[in-house]
Amino acid sequence: MEVFFEYQKKKYADCFLKSKKERELFKSVLNKLWLERNQFGLSSVYFDKNNKQSEQQFFTFYDDHIKAGKYIGAIKYGNHTVQILPKTLESGKKNHTETELLEISNKNLLWWLSRCSKINFPKSFSTWDTQIFDFLDILTHLFASLTRDDLIFNKHQSYVEKEESIGTLRGRIDFSSYATNYYTGNAHILPCIYDSLEIDNLYNQIIKFTSKLLLQHTENDEIKKILQEIIWILDDVEDTFLTVMDCERVVVSPLNENMKIILDYCKMFIGGMSIKINEDELEIFTFLIPAEKLFEDFIFGFIKDEFEYDSDIKAIQSQGDQNGQQKPLAIEKNNQGEKISSSFNLKPDIYISKHSGDIILDSKYKVIYTKQEALEEDRKKNGVSISDIYQMLAYTVKLNVQTCHLLYPATLINQDKLGTHYEIKHDNGNDVSRVFYHRLPTLIFNETGKLNNIIETKENELLSHLNKIIYTSFTL
Repeated sequence: MEVFFEYQKKKYADCFLKSKKERELFKSVLNKLWLERNQFGLSSVYFDKNNKQSEQQFFTFYDDHIKAGKYIGAIKYGNHTVQILPKTLESGKKNHTETELLEISNKNLLWWLSRCSKINFPKSFSTWDTQIFDFLDILTHLFASLTRDDLIFNKHQSYVEKEESIGTLRGRIDFSSYATNYYTGNAHILPCIYDSLEIDNLYNQIIKFTSKLLLQHTENDEIKKILQEIIWILDDVEDTFLTVMDCERVVVSPLNENMKIILDYCKMFIGGMSIKINEDELEIFTFLIPAEKLFEDFIFGFIKDEFEYDSDIKAIQSQGDQNGQQKPLAIEKNNQGEKISSSFNLKPDIYISKHSGDIILDSKYKVIYTKQEALEEDRKKNGVSISDIYQMLAYTVKLNVQTCHLLYPATLINQDKLGTHYEIKHDNGNDVSRVFYHRLPTLIFNETGKLNNIIETKENELLSHLNKIIYTSFTL
């Protein structure tokens, strides 16, 4: 397995891309993935559909080295597996082995995905208790375990419309076919159309198709065993080729959460994780996601889940004001003073409307340092960037909110929560904007034990810190 961190550079001579042939193959894999990025099942919602770039953005190739982009996840093709880890873990290279960093990354990806608002991802990981899987195998293992356990108790039979010629009436008669029977001397045979409760339905066909697909993409014996159990349970189900469009045809009851999650997994695996390169039939198995978008949605999903029904909360909005509207920062006019268009729509990550006063939270997937940390890490810059402050000032002035909070992730070496702020006076000193910045405890480190228990502990810590941010009065 080849491991990269976001934005990391590697010389071709130091990785699997030593030969030009390997580099050209990897480029063709990445270009194919980029063309199919909006079909990536679950993660497709995080890709900008307005991005017109025709060249892939996952990696950049230079004369003697390659550089990873802003995407995390894994790519498996041929005999190669490439995993890209979050940049927040790169500082741990001094004190952790590559295997340890992979495990930390996998745990955090699962946690963040489980709390996102835009996708349905399992919130329980009781079946995941091994440290040896790569991230693609973890996703496969989660799907396989959940699906196998669900099928043991419920094979999801459903009514299927069937046509059959029989001697006794069942359902209704197909009179157009019966007329043929009548005139050919077979009036005693009734062509019937009826609904039959069947295990061989579209939902189970999708599960079986997905399980057989995944069986081709894993070398792990434990995962193979679970997938084979699923295929055995569904032995009476027809083998048929299916697409994401077939998944959309399945009607799922809102009360059946497991069925919805399993179907979302199937969409992800069928829709974008398994792709063929036409020219040589090389199969690609992948899960890639823009890390910045994932972090933003994780924070919003967590806050919405935990705070939406608090008594002081009126509304929690994403990418807009208290009504979910995107107000323009400026109006563009021509030389006659006539309006041409509204410009620069304001899209704060999280707008919390409260009875006690509105606040804005903006997630920033960046590594920030205190002055002391910058000295220790030999970094030239520390603190918050001026562009982030300008952005928050625009929010406070235009949206009439006095307090903004910038939310940054913790790293393996920088774990304290910060909590200082900038005070900006404007309107001739008659108004004040306050911009606080925090480093949130959003990172699982090397804690041991069951993943469910680890996540519960981290979420309690995160909830406590967000409580202080959302409800503490910062009026000075």
